Amino acid sequence: MSKCVIIGGGPAGMNAALYLKRAGIEAIIIEKDMLGGEMLKTNKIENYLGFSEITGGDLALRMSRQIKDLGVTIIKDKVLKVTFNDKFEVQMEKESINCDYVIVATGRTPRKLNLAGEDGLLNRGISYCAVCDGAFYRGLDVAIVGGGDSALTEALYLSDLCNKVYVFVRKDLRANEILQSRVKNKDNIVVMKNVQVTKLGYGEKLSNVILDNGDSIALSGLFVAIGGVPELNFLHDLDIDMKNGYIKTNDRMESSIKGLYAVGDVRYKNFYQIITAASDGAVAALSIKEDD
Repeated sequence: MSKCVIIGGGPAGMNAALYLKRAGIEAIIIEKDMLGGEMLKTNKIENYLGFSEITGGDLALRMSRQIKDLGVTIIKDKVLKVTFNDKFEVQMEKESINCDYVIVATGRTPRKLNLAGEDGLLNRGISYCAVCDGAFYRGLDVAIVGGGDSALTEALYLSDLCNKVYVFVRKDLRANEILQSRVKNKDNIVVMKNVQVTKLGYGEKLSNVILDNGDSIALSGLFVAIGGVPELNFLHDLDIDMKNGYIKTNDRMESSIKGLYAVGDVRYKNFYQIITAASDGAVAALSIKEDD
């Protein structure tokens, strides 16, 4: 039995745990991987207040140390199902926990291109994380699919490792002006707008991509950075109001089910950033404190 279970250990989940612990409310974080979430895949963060520049891994480490020093309980397990009958029951692979409140902070999984051969080419030319896999393509030609902040951040990271980096953008770049300016100043980054990848060429590994304009581009690696999809299969037994696959909440981060909160990248909102995820976690924790 616990007062609150937080599912997910990214910035939203960790900040919720910090605020709950400081408020004297016992909370447990359940995380199937490492604490930090998508931050661990980010090479450089320059828009988190308090740090002019920090790697995602270092920021995640600082956050995790802080909550561990506070004595927050962390369980490494995968949540299979959440049900409600007077209290919430969080069912994991190894055990189950009953609680009064649940905070969902599981983040998103990378969105795929949904092209033939994509799944089979994972780690053989297709990747969803430049920081994780970029070193395998040192000196080779690669491409990024996407035009947002994440895509251009990955393009800049890869430009220091790879021979040439293409950026395939469906329409126009959406990234902030600072990132766009840096990309323009990189001689080995080529931005191609108004194009989409329609086909993957491969044998044992990726060899080229075909664009919708008919161009064939020889590549050793293709990095996909087109956003993500919330991980919410474990909630299928609950009748939660959703929008476009995201959980709808009020301004207290509470879902349509009383006592169940959603924070960070699983919540339907306008902006998805580390700092807004952390803010969501704090608001959910303060809301629980107010109701408890």
